[in-house]
Amino acid sequence: LAMDAYLSRPKLRSETNRMGTRAQLLLHLKDWMHLPLDEITKAMVVRRHQEMAKVPSGANHVLRSFRAVYNHARRTYDLRECPTIAIEWYEESPDGRVIEDLTKWRRTIDDLPNPIHRVFYELLLFTGLRKTEALTLQWKQVLEDRIHLPMTKNGRSFDLPILQLHHEILAPLKPLSRKWVFPSPKSEAGYITRPVRLEFNPHMHRRTFATIAMEAGVLEEIVGRLLNHTPLSITGKRYARPSLDALRPAMQTTCEEISARLRH
Repeated sequence: LAMDAYLSRPKLRSETNRMGTRAQLLLHLKDWMHLPLDEITKAMVVRRHQEMAKVPSGANHVLRSFRAVYNHARRTYDLRECPTIAIEWYEESPDGRVIEDLTKWRRTIDDLPNPIHRVFYELLLFTGLRKTEALTLQWKQVLEDRIHLPMTKNGRSFDLPILQLHHEILAPLKPLSRKWVFPSPKSEAGYITRPVRLEFNPHMHRRTFATIAMEAGVLEEIVGRLLNHTPLSITGKRYARPSLDALRPAMQTTCEEISARLRH
């Protein structure tokens, strides 16, 4: 299968990215899986894109993943130009929402009956971690002074400085599993894959962490480092890897500011 050849590439960003792409393609393009690529027409891709129009970003994402698979196969086989050239891509407006009312957030979190979900959302707010980075966290990655992520969305490992506060947030979950920070006996993966849905989605926590950090005076470049964004400059990409100790004061400042706002 062309999909398997594409997904077996070592250059894919991470195992999570690999699994997510496979799941998306199998879900939305299942009926194409046994078709030769040169039988998939412009009309077919346009129709499938339109059928998924209820979620414009999802429609774009799936057909762009198909395009990546197709173009990867073109390197080896004599295929015509990818049929996705016929697609009119949907406009995607980024969701820039943050958690405006932290008191309401605190009440919502405290009312959650499951402590695993409570701690999950608290950790997101006080670290800015991506949803999947947090969900797949293992105790061996939580060290005294940092959380170690062996592979992240941008294809490299990352160490996030943590404080005593973070250990206090995680403490209630310590007895629940030797391996997973957010365990779930019902889940095949071993950890929760679908945290309870709130009006504050996981990415809002990440944006809120970043916004409060900047409002507390942390430089934008340092906030980007805490969020493990890929640096834009060549120097930032190739050479500058700020040490944990260089990032720790920014984490301290941000967490103190979040805590102060939660008290008001």
